[in-house]
Amino acid sequence: MKTALLFVNLRRFNTLLPSLALLLMAVAFAWAALTTDKPSPPKTVVPPGQAESWVGDVLELRKLDNDLDLGPKIVMLKVVSKKKSGSAYDSSEIRNLVFVSDDSESLKWVFPSQDQELVSVHPLKNSTGDIKGIYVESVAKSSEAKASGFHLSSIYLVSADGSSLKKVLSDIDEVVSRRNDAHKLRLIYKKENTVRMAQIDMQDFKVLTDRELAKLNQLGSEQHCF
Repeated sequence: MKTALLFVNLRRFNTLLPSLALLLMAVAFAWAALTTDKPSPPKTVVPPGQAESWVGDVLELRKLDNDLDLGPKIVMLKVVSKKKSGSAYDSSEIRNLVFVSDDSESLKWVFPSQDQELVSVHPLKNSTGDIKGIYVESVAKSSEAKASGFHLSSIYLVSADGSSLKKVLSDIDEVVSRRNDAHKLRLIYKKENTVRMAQIDMQDFKVLTDRELAKLNQLGSEQHCF
């Protein structure tokens, strides 16, 4: 009787062995997933005047989509901001520009803060192809700008060596046209309910003229230029 009961228990144990093996494998995989080293967060470049312990978006240095030939001794890079989404960092935005020359001891940051997104960065060349300056269209990203809900642009001009930055236009709805020669930058743009043209000197970035070309009237859901 005892022998028969022993054989019955052995058969039951043998039928449970595959299930026990699967359970142990599942536990092993779960433990491995929990104990596997997670990837370390990306490193961020620290802007001047900012504490290294400051926690925020990750700032990375990247080359421009189209390299600019600023000469053999100077390079311009973009500063990209990456936001954390879950466990990953994505949705990069250009927040600044930096210049590096042969005799640089540190990065030369163009904008004093990272509270803007640079939505357009283009070289301004003369007839021989030499870069006379950098055209930058910027949208404010400060907490005040986000709270207002407005996303108006400002236009900046940067010297070819990064030594000077000048805001030439502000509160722009849209830049319609941009062209330049060695002497003037000409912009046609929309602001409020007008279409305007501005001409900027390419030497000192002074606004020479800024005049209204036409008015914009709201008709239903469409705008018409008269």
